[in-house]
Amino acid sequence: SVTKLMTAVVARQKIDDSEKITLTNKMLAPYGGSPSIYSGLKISSENLLYASLTQSVNDAAESLSYFLGKKEFLAAMNKKAKTLGMKSTAYADSTGLDEKSKSTAADLEKLLAYIYEKDPAILEITKDNDFWLPNASGEMLKFQNMNGFYYHPWFVGGKTGYSPEARQTFAAVFDVNKKPVAIVVLNSQNYQADTFKIIKLIKTEK
Repeated sequence: SVTKLMTAVVARQKIDDSEKITLTNKMLAPYGGSPSIYSGLKISSENLLYASLTQSVNDAAESLSYFLGKKEFLAAMNKKAKTLGMKSTAYADSTGLDEKSKSTAADLEKLLAYIYEKDPAILEITKDNDFWLPNASGEMLKFQNMNGFYYHPWFVGGKTGYSPEARQTFAAVFDVNKKPVAIVVLNSQNYQADTFKIIKLIKTEK
């Protein structure tokens, strides 16, 4: 689901935040949804982005790609990766579910640096744990933030992910020794423990 960072970049560049998107069954096909993201709902691009980056709702990311057209959206993701010099990265979908998607720690650092410098609002969204939307019955439901560091004051923002093939993944920016530091953990059994180890090493460097 770290793929959703690039999905967010493209969505914010190609779709106005206030654009209303009517959801269809095709948009909601990916595994991993929310009762507040349902067929027939007319929802803003901004709310889909929040759902995608906080609770990592795959339906929300897929809906954003469908608005432009899946092929066009995917082409834009891969074009942006090429522009950023992410030479070992290829995106096969907007959610991160497709095992054909691939990247490296070095490439994801380039993406994080770009977001930090050019669109830090994306990182701000990833820290939000007070995002709510009504379900089809009108009941307000909270989107639980899946980023394990969202409450830490030194967490600038980022995205976690998991799949059986990739195991636990994490790409984020932290404030370490009063400097922004990009930390990327791939193929992990415990991304939080690995991240803490890296932060500890950085803090003790002289």
